[in-house]
Amino acid sequence: MSNNSSQLSRHSARNFSDKSVDLEQLKEIISEAQHAPSWENAQPWKVYLAVGETAKQIRKANADAVDQQKKSWAEVTPPQEWAAKPQKNIDDWLKRMATYMGDDVQLFGEAGKNLYNAPAIAYITIPKDSTQFSAYDTGAFGYGILLAAEERGISSLPAYSFVRFPEIVRQYFNISEDEVILMGIGLGYPTDAKINKMETVREPLDAALQIRD
Repeated sequence: MSNNSSQLSRHSARNFSDKSVDLEQLKEIISEAQHAPSWENAQPWKVYLAVGETAKQIRKANADAVDQQKKSWAEVTPPQEWAAKPQKNIDDWLKRMATYMGDDVQLFGEAGKNLYNAPAIAYITIPKDSTQFSAYDTGAFGYGILLAAEERGISSLPAYSFVRFPEIVRQYFNISEDEVILMGIGLGYPTDAKINKMETVREPLDAALQIRD
């Protein structure tokens, strides 16, 4: 695999510039991602795309909700406790992040509060009571969005912050009650802020791979 591949060059942006993303490019990204593999071609996902003034209003509403200390909840609830392996990786990431950011560590919380200033936000839904296979399919679709964006020079960030106040999102879209908001992905162009220069450290291959010949 080339070191210039989208998988290796992409990393999360947590501070986007005000520059808007061309709508036709966004549509191309989502269309390309739709080629993700899916159980018997079920394609369980739907996408609701906020851009321009709508994205700006959602960002402001989210910041207001955080300032007012409104109860945060997601329609697809993250685990309350992680298994040992992912928990260790989370703890390691938090330590690295705190060390890297130093006195600026509070910028992480501020970034999430303001939805990273993302000029475009793709909200992905799946049907209620979906199986784990549908969640897998939709994860592949979401990753397809990230890679298709990277190939076009557009940065991305999937984050809980985008979906922690689903009632705000539903105010701007006609999302059926039969759907739940699974994930939000911010898309745009990164600034040169310090928060954008921190990269994760991935496990060695042997920690994830077992081979028998």
